[in-house]
Amino acid sequence: MAMKPKAAKATRANVGLQLEYQKKLKSLIEEMSNSVDYWLTAEYKRHEPKIVGDATPSKLMNRKLISVMGRWQLTFRQKAEDIAAWFVRRADAYSSGSVVNKLRAEGMSVNMQLTPEVRNVLDSIYETQVSLIKSIPEQYLTQVSTLVQESVSRGRDIGYLKEELKQRYGVTERRAKVIARDQNNKASNAISQQRCQSAGITHGIWVHRAGGSKSFRHSHVKMNGTEFELSKGCYDPHEGRMVMPGELVNCKCEFRPVIK
Repeated sequence: MAMKPKAAKATRANVGLQLEYQKKLKSLIEEMSNSVDYWLTAEYKRHEPKIVGDATPSKLMNRKLISVMGRWQLTFRQKAEDIAAWFVRRADAYSSGSVVNKLRAEGMSVNMQLTPEVRNVLDSIYETQVSLIKSIPEQYLTQVSTLVQESVSRGRDIGYLKEELKQRYGVTERRAKVIARDQNNKASNAISQQRCQSAGITHGIWVHRAGGSKSFRHSHVKMNGTEFELSKGCYDPHEGRMVMPGELVNCKCEFRPVIK
């Protein structure tokens, strides 16, 4: 009978970090939403007699809205770099420390170094966060611009506009939650994988986690317990390719480092 491979415990994504990240994004979004709501309410009330009377001042409002949009896109670009750098530092400190502790618990002596491979992973995570954070106002403000033009052209009143703005804010806030959760999972697995490889670990065992969600990938359930090469990933029959735990959107799976 073949012996089961000795494996250390998996590094779970830090829920506290996820919530902090989510809070930072929500704070920015709320500030932007309040600013846009305040400006639009004032402008709409000022032009409302013309709007409901079909003398639509759409061009004037659109020019002013573009100016407001530009300011918030600049704010997010500036904040994105700071938030991304903070997130990478925290994710690396947590994941690297977790890998060290779990390998030492199995009798392995490890000393984490900032190798070029690890640096490359951290840089990639940083660039991804910057890109995602910068995309938040682009999507939200584009939706707001379209909404304003439709409201003005159809003679909608301020009550209708404010209700629609509230819905757009909800969509954007939910997207921020997904970004924080998904990127936290991805960063935890990517850093753990590279740290393990730098310590001489070549294989991992797939650990399926649904994370309390009713929606999960059935292929990942079947992959649970499968040993795979960390440099290649594990074959996902649904995707038709090799994947790493946490790589796919909303994947909460992890891996246990195999000690040989």
